[in-house]
Amino acid sequence: MNDKLEQIVSAFKRKGCRVTRQRVNLVSTILKNPGCSCKEIFYLAKKQDDSIGRATVYRTVRSLEELGFIKPQSIDII
Repeated sequence: MNDKLEQIVSAFKRKGCRVTRQRVNLVSTILKNPGCSCKEIFYLAKKQDDSIGRATVYRTVRSLEELGFIKPQSIDII
């Protein structure tokens, strides 16, 4: 694991989150593809691990936002 991935996994553990194989693969995919949408992340991760579901992607992204590793994107409605 690279340093950033290890840092994120440690933060998940401190928060009391389970650190599953799917979650580690998903975080790795996010780190390799910065700036992607959740939908894009889902398709990229699904290619590597068919067991990853959409809910896992959204929950993991939300957790990463709460832990301060990624910034939430705001959608401005005009």
